[in-house]
Amino acid sequence: MTLRQWFYVTTFALLGVFVYALYIDHFREWKPYQREYYRRMAAETRARMEKAASPEEKQRLSNEVWSWDWRGLAIKQIIARDLGRADRCVTCHVGMDEFTNPSLTNDFKENPYKPHPDLSGLVKKHSFQKFGCVVCHGGQGLATTVRGAHEGIEVHYGESHIASQYMLRPPFLQANCAKCHADLDKTRGAEVAAKGKALFEKHGCVGCHSINGVGGIISVDLGDIADKPPERIAPHDFHLAKMPADRESITVQNWILAHMTRDPMTFVRNDPEAKFNLEPIAPSGMPPFYKDFQEGDAEALTAWLLSHSHEEKIPREYYVYAAPKPEPKFASAAEHGKFVFQKFGCAGCHGIDGKKGRRNFNGLAKTQKQDASKPGDFEEMAKGEEPTLPDTMGTFTRDELRVKIQNGVPPTSVAKFNPEGPTPPGFMPPWKEKVKGPELEDLISYLQSIAKKEEGGW
Repeated sequence: MTLRQWFYVTTFALLGVFVYALYIDHFREWKPYQREYYRRMAAETRARMEKAASPEEKQRLSNEVWSWDWRGLAIKQIIARDLGRADRCVTCHVGMDEFTNPSLTNDFKENPYKPHPDLSGLVKKHSFQKFGCVVCHGGQGLATTVRGAHEGIEVHYGESHIASQYMLRPPFLQANCAKCHADLDKTRGAEVAAKGKALFEKHGCVGCHSINGVGGIISVDLGDIADKPPERIAPHDFHLAKMPADRESITVQNWILAHMTRDPMTFVRNDPEAKFNLEPIAPSGMPPFYKDFQEGDAEALTAWLLSHSHEEKIPREYYVYAAPKPEPKFASAAEHGKFVFQKFGCAGCHGIDGKKGRRNFNGLAKTQKQDASKPGDFEEMAKGEEPTLPDTMGTFTRDELRVKIQNGVPPTSVAKFNPEGPTPPGFMPPWKEKVKGPELEDLISYLQSIAKKEEGGW
């Protein structure tokens, strides 16, 4: 082939690429939404023009109709400088673009044409030009396709769909309220997240988990749980969780929700029979809290946990701080001790009010005897549990309880059902640096007050 022929081929190839680029740009996904919004606004304005009483009003509305009919299409964005981001959500949601629709109102009912449903409340306090959209709704702000903006960044791992930077929908949307509002119990529109925070405290989650270093040391710190890379969630484990069809995508939201609506031990099984490791590894030590939950509790707790992120760089002036709550007054030492029991998350292992010990895989339950004859008996090891305090507190003197609380019970000292099986995941850390002085003494008084009493004493 001659140089002239190469010139012709490359020239026409370049022309083809140019035409193809124009074709792709003409059929961008966002363009029909803008066209339809402008068409609707033109039709609405035309209807008002036909009803106008004065020639001047007709002429003004006629000019407005003309502006809607001939308005050009363009990428629209909100630059939230304090947050260091640009959100292009208003490219499709034109009714929420303050420059196209200054009043931020219209009569449209469906997305993406309708205005924000809470102009007098949330929008009044959260200016679009200051906050943008993503800081509240999540999603990928720079995307200009529905799937890219709403579902975020997608990765396909075999048959599994892994997503990050996805948009949060109610009730999980309230997670983003908690990123700025420490006063959740006083924040309108954040009732679900506030409920989740209260549930975290009620069920003693802080006894095992810490939040940014404050709390227990038995399990992982949840201070950045919302930043967990979805690629680290094993598809096999996720599918064992048997999430509903609308929760099949592997996201941090759905992974947390799985722990709240399923038994974590059934999908985070690890290797309790030492089939793949030199030593057996117990499955997830998280009890099946979902059995104690009421309707909506799992979603509320998930929403609150999703607020824990370090990736979002929110300026200090955006925060709404909560006034410190004074410790309530108590009529007796035992009542104060009950408060201490709840404050430090003892309910996480010993149950609410210490009434029933939680599950502890391969821990020796009071109904079991040690048995090494069935090293692979998963079901029997799964019956292990923490001590039920009313049954055991009467066996300790006050001094013995003090020593036990201060020094704790290390993992290697927890009695096993199967001596050859995995170390039980639940153990009692030493509390001497956290629970001391009057709190320790009153906690002991509370524990002794719930002990089962028999004739002749404890």
